[in-house]
Amino acid sequence: MTKKVAVDWDEQQIRIVVGEVSGKQTRIVDAAILPIQTAGVGTTLRKWIQEHGLEKSECLVAVGRDSAELRQMEFPPVPDEELPDMIRFQAVRTFASAGDSATVDYLPTSRTEKGVRAIVSATGANKLDPIRKAISEAGMNVGRIALRPIAAAALYQIILRDKTNDSTRSTLALIDLVGDEAEIVLFRGRDVSFVRSVRLPSQSPARVNALAGELRRSMIACGASGSPCDIAIWGTPDRHRDELDQLADRLDQGQDTPSEKRLINPLQIVDCDSSVEPSVGETVGRLAPLVGLLVADEAHADRLIDFANPREYIPPSTNRGKMAAMIGIPAALVLGLGWLFWSQLSSRDTEIDRLEAANAQMRDQVKTADASVQRTERIDQFLDADVNWLEEIDRLAGALPPSDQLILKQVSAQSDSRQGGGRMVVSGLVTSPDVIDEMESSLRDESHRVVGDGASQVDTEDAYRWQIRETVSVGSESVRADRYERIAKLAEEETAAESTSEAEGEPKPDPDGTPPDTETQEASQSASLNVNVQPEVQS
Repeated sequence: MTKKVAVDWDEQQIRIVVGEVSGKQTRIVDAAILPIQTAGVGTTLRKWIQEHGLEKSECLVAVGRDSAELRQMEFPPVPDEELPDMIRFQAVRTFASAGDSATVDYLPTSRTEKGVRAIVSATGANKLDPIRKAISEAGMNVGRIALRPIAAAALYQIILRDKTNDSTRSTLALIDLVGDEAEIVLFRGRDVSFVRSVRLPSQSPARVNALAGELRRSMIACGASGSPCDIAIWGTPDRHRDELDQLADRLDQGQDTPSEKRLINPLQIVDCDSSVEPSVGETVGRLAPLVGLLVADEAHADRLIDFANPREYIPPSTNRGKMAAMIGIPAALVLGLGWLFWSQLSSRDTEIDRLEAANAQMRDQVKTADASVQRTERIDQFLDADVNWLEEIDRLAGALPPSDQLILKQVSAQSDSRQGGGRMVVSGLVTSPDVIDEMESSLRDESHRVVGDGASQVDTEDAYRWQIRETVSVGSESVRADRYERIAKLAEEETAAESTSEAEGEPKPDPDGTPPDTETQEASQSASLNVNVQPEVQS
């Protein structure tokens, strides 16, 4: 059996699971949770890999929602071989960060006569290249880069869900608690229906209340509102029993059937050496995505969203006899008509010479245009840091909750002169964690990324008991788009003004022959100059 290493990491620690994999058989032989050294992820991981003799092993990497965009999407009914191209085309148009170079993969969730539903995820090279570099520094080869919540869901599907007779009884919420975040996967029947990652308060009961609210919103989003919802959390009783009981109590208040609840230790549902679990302690629940990667790697890769091996167009099978006829008949026609084309070669040669001469004349113009484009790009890169903070503060004022829910203490803004764009840091006090979610949703859009440092409770007697610090980032692409939009608008206004002047014609002289007032002429010239200068100032 081949040894493979599954890895994921955050800002503080690296999680590692080593397994022996052969087809459908997987055995976990080692696991570790390492604090990241100051030298970085690659150096920390390389030291552990060398100590355990795992150099040049295949590495399966799990990444979180912060490394990729994720959406639930619907598509028209098409054959399976055409679905990858259709999904990629739609994702490039829909996702904010997806471009022609983006990596797109998906997981089909249902197929009916009306269409196909799928969970689609996209990421860019700026996210994948650092991962590949860290794994290379550790002395391993990247085999997969899979989305973490989908990998954990695959483990549950393969080991437990597929073997449960009553798996269609209700909706099931599979929850992976990772620090102050929760990764939620909703099952309807045996299939994944919805995936969501949310940030939670650090303390109970606000943490449980926030998680219950996110579960209800997720059920509404996937059309499961009103149905009973069972709960499963990756972890151990010592660490997660209280949260599981409290969460079940909150959900039972809104449904007729009590929730079935379960704690799942990922190392106890697979073949695992007895020495592995003691080495990771109570945080064993965080290893579920890594165990899922190892279990699904060879026999169930279709249940993963894998950026290293995305689904691609499948060429349809062909009939060799039909293909030979399709090739042979046109070839015979080409040979039969070849002499007709031969008589026209002379005129074609003359046309080629003419086009080559014209092309040579245009090369200098192209070089000049390329130089102009390069200068414009350098200017754009400089102006990308020119964020209109007045508009951003106005937008912030319109999106903030009312004063009976939030008190704003401090707002600071700073432009990024290197990368463009900037960020605004907002500090204040709120009455409840729900206000934080509402504020983040109002501030977040395709041009603004909102990251909170978490809410902390303040010992005070008034209603504002939660202290927050939110960072609103403005991307350089948004600044550039807004700038060009304003330039285009001013150009249109100038064109309209010129058209109006031409339609009115020259001003008629006064009947008494008195020349126009000198001040009026100067004012007209000044206005004309201002109109001509505005596009230049804006650019």
